[in-house]
Amino acid sequence: MRIESSTIVMRLASVFLASVVLVAACSRPVLYYPTDGPVPARTPKAAPVTVAALPPRLPVEVDSATAGLSDADYLWTRRLVVPVAGADMSKVEDSFFEARDGDRTHRALDILAPRGTPILSADEGKILRMSTSSLGGITMYTVDPANRIVYYYAHMDHYNEAMTPGRAIVRGDTLGFVGTTGNAPKDTPHLHFQIMRWAPDGKYWNGEPIDPFDYLGGTHKNR
Repeated sequence: MRIESSTIVMRLASVFLASVVLVAACSRPVLYYPTDGPVPARTPKAAPVTVAALPPRLPVEVDSATAGLSDADYLWTRRLVVPVAGADMSKVEDSFFEARDGDRTHRALDILAPRGTPILSADEGKILRMSTSSLGGITMYTVDPANRIVYYYAHMDHYNEAMTPGRAIVRGDTLGFVGTTGNAPKDTPHLHFQIMRWAPDGKYWNGEPIDPFDYLGGTHKNR
């Protein structure tokens, strides 16, 4: 009987110890990492900013004196330089609304000058793009310091070799020289000059045009 009692006591003790081990194991914290998603962060974080959520304009220092102005009114504060050296605006016609081939409207200004005449930067800012196309020929896009207004120069004969995309420019800098590249008449060298608002989607080459005539001091013949 003593042997049987001892055996029973030892079996009960084994069962008890096994239960204690099982309870202890179950009471440990379990680290769970789901397999169908990222591991949750220990502390809350702000949602990441995507490119689409950023404003289309580049970050600039806001000028409180002009921040409330429309883009058209803002242009008056830019004090634009006539972009062709020696051009007489009293002899330049406002061709902004003139019809062009392919059912197009000009939406720009043509300033005639002898081939090789310097093309000047109408405003300070920087060069956005220099490229060549069948329509505009040798062209350049620039933007003002606030990234509100884009200037487009087309039909150049050639660039000023010192100019490169991203370069900072000031009013009156020589950007290139008058020519007839692209679809310009070969016997009529001129600068095709266009002003555009910076497009909301960031496609600066496709912004809404603004008539440059008055901003360059043009004289309306019917006034």
